[in-house]
Amino acid sequence: MNAKRRAASLLLGVLLAACAGAPATPAPAGSSPPARSPMSTSTTAPTASPATTSAAAPSPTPVEPSASPASTPIATAIPVEDSSPTPTAAPTPSSCVALGAYTVAVGDTLSEIARQYGVTVASLLAANPQITDPRLIRVGEVIVISPLDLGTLGGPYSAAEDVNNRGQVVGWANTPTSYYAHAFRWEDGAMTDLGTLGGDGSWAMAINDRGQVAGYSLIASDGSQTLGAMHAFLWEDGVMTDLGSLGGRGITPLDINERGQVVGSAETASGERHAFLWEDGVLTDLGTLGGTESMASGINERGQVVGHSFTGSRTHAFVWEDGVMTDLGTLGWFGAEARAINDEGQMALSLSEPSGASHAAFTNGGSVTGIGGPEGATRMAFDVNNAGQVVGWDQIGMEGGHRAFAWQDGSTTPLTAADEFITEAHAVNDCSQVVGASAAEWGTYRAVLWTAPARSTSGDDR
Repeated sequence: MNAKRRAASLLLGVLLAACAGAPATPAPAGSSPPARSPMSTSTTAPTASPATTSAAAPSPTPVEPSASPASTPIATAIPVEDSSPTPTAAPTPSSCVALGAYTVAVGDTLSEIARQYGVTVASLLAANPQITDPRLIRVGEVIVISPLDLGTLGGPYSAAEDVNNRGQVVGWANTPTSYYAHAFRWEDGAMTDLGTLGGDGSWAMAINDRGQVAGYSLIASDGSQTLGAMHAFLWEDGVMTDLGSLGGRGITPLDINERGQVVGSAETASGERHAFLWEDGVLTDLGTLGGTESMASGINERGQVVGHSFTGSRTHAFVWEDGVMTDLGTLGWFGAEARAINDEGQMALSLSEPSGASHAAFTNGGSVTGIGGPEGATRMAFDVNNAGQVVGWDQIGMEGGHRAFAWQDGSTTPLTAADEFITEAHAVNDCSQVVGASAAEWGTYRAVLWTAPARSTSGDDR
């Protein structure tokens, strides 16, 4: 399934308030935004934003690490032998649900269809490899619209955080009456407000194929502050269940597997932030690698949990399994964060330099493969599916915006068009459907879905 995030320094509701011109409200103590960069978005209804363009360069050479604690070799740290339960098989193309499908009618041309949905012909060709000649489309042929604008809950902003193999998307969006976001589930073109745990805002971060949604919500004020604390929730069949906290006021679930196990990070009673695992009504503190902070970002069907923890001044990637947190070290870089793990034990990672610049990487068994980006860009990976397809985005300079990408087998597919200031790819399912957010400029962010090719035809990473 999926993993997530890295970034912003303010609570999403406060960011949205600022973007919307609403008065700033103090963030609840102990609450923190998802580790993915927060997005927000404008208007309603499925109209897509364009896709494609942007260059990528070979992966940079790792910086020489200074002395740091010894790390466990990755080959021995990520066991891939089978264990119960057996991972669910990745869906075949015939079992995948086409999202944003359009059936060609008499008189249609590809350029007219692209104009109707606000996308480019190039993005339609990328999402529909069966079209070999853009001048030849046939009546009755089904064309996938990509990117697809998923709309909002009536307010100006939205962002998609996860998508399951049934084509159900979750995330958060503004309502017409509040600048706080509400968790949503999108399915068959309709966005449903999942409500809150009694507070003003909620955020859905992950969904499994059973339709269970994990996220977090403000609860009603407990009298200690104007705003209530953050609690994790599990939403299923219309019911939002409070999963509690680790004693502090903030908790952020980031992933859920088919067994209903939820992972993320939470504030403890002492004010530290620790990785957690929730299962069958029990919230378990997974501890740290010796420091005061850890975060669990992803979990697969075997129950293997990945994330990162501070060890001294360094960030170390870890894998947790059967009660044991194994230190994967920094993998030769200044710091390393494991963002997602698939059912084969393959991981998406972000590797950092002392300057803070980040580089994406993919692990397969004992090997670590760099995922190159444009020259001078910071590239971050956020998810990996069971086919080894990695998604994330590039940060182009301080003011250059974000550029979403999908990577597989050494080839990168850009998901950003020339007129888009920001695109962020947050998650990918086994059908190569990618969700995130898109904006032509700051303050116009909307949840989007791309259908990426299973393999890029570019042939290299440049």
